[in-house]
Order: sequence, then C-alpha cells, then structure tokens
Amino acid sequence: MKFLRQHPLSYEQHGRRSFFIADFYCHEASLVIEVDGKIHDLQRDYDEQRDLILKAKNLKVVRVKNSEVEENFNSVIEKIIAYL
Repeated sequence: MKFLRQHPLSYEQHGRRSFFIADFYCHEASLVIEVDGKIHDLQRDYDEQRDLILKAKNLKVVRVKNSEVEENFNSVIEKIIAYL
C-alpha cells in the first residue's frame, strides 16, 4: 500500500547525505507513518535502524502493517491519534 504523495526525509550518516521516502509525513505533528508489507518481515534490522535515524530527528514513527489497514482501519486511526 502506498500513499499518493510520499515525502523524502534527508539525513546525514558517516559524513554522507542520504534520504528515506516516508509513506506519510506530517511536518506539523513531527509524525512519520510507515505502512509495512510482507517484505518488512525480512528487513527488521533495516527498519529499526531507519526508525532510530528518524527519532534522532525528533520525529515520531508509527508503523502499521498492510493487513491492519485493510482489516481493521479504525484501530490504525486510533494508533495514529495516540501519537498526536
């Protein structure tokens, strides 16, 4: 699942500038929402490292699974509201 508009978030690590494409980013709330598909089960270390970088930028990160969005959207909304 992808949002219609994605937002690149830049960072610097080991002297190199790079960026992530967030599924959803709300600047006003300093909130990043990532909707994870099955591939994320295989890349947990990468996702954890990415979350650490985003949190170091004072961003809150909410991760939800595709299946959560499809099967229980209201609980996803509640999870997001809890971060606001």
